[in-house]
Amino acid sequence: FIPKKIESFHSTYVIISEPFNHTHFWYKNALIWETANPYIYLRTTSDNRILIGGKDDAFYNPEKRDRKLNQKALQLQQSFCKLFPHLNFKTDFSWAGTFCGTKDGLPYIGSIPQRPHTYFALGFGGNGITFGQIAADFICDMLLQRKNKDLQLFSFTR
Repeated sequence: FIPKKIESFHSTYVIISEPFNHTHFWYKNALIWETANPYIYLRTTSDNRILIGGKDDAFYNPEKRDRKLNQKALQLQQSFCKLFPHLNFKTDFSWAGTFCGTKDGLPYIGSIPQRPHTYFALGFGGNGITFGQIAADFICDMLLQRKNKDLQLFSFTR
């Protein structure tokens, strides 16, 4: 449908702890997102576990990704232990997956010359819900022929 490549594939890794006997781990058990490269994120679960993900690789190859899982799981656990050395984290499960991203982390919203009567809302990565609302507003503007100066931020020509 789209004549140019707009997405890139990434392999990502996740571990989850065994359940803890307590329910409070850090301030309000808020989602933590470290912006380092490679990043990690942490969150708690309703059954008193801690989930850690990230340490992504910029490739798509399920077999290679899965071979790296043990190494990445260890790296994730080590990253957690540096942040919270007082919590005895024991990995219970680990898994890996693939996701797509864009060069700048933004979705593509709009139309392309090859498909003038088609409107795209192509959110990638972990921000689909947020960008879905933005895309709905922008596509509504396009259909009603209203000017929207911000649409250029998400265009296929950016």
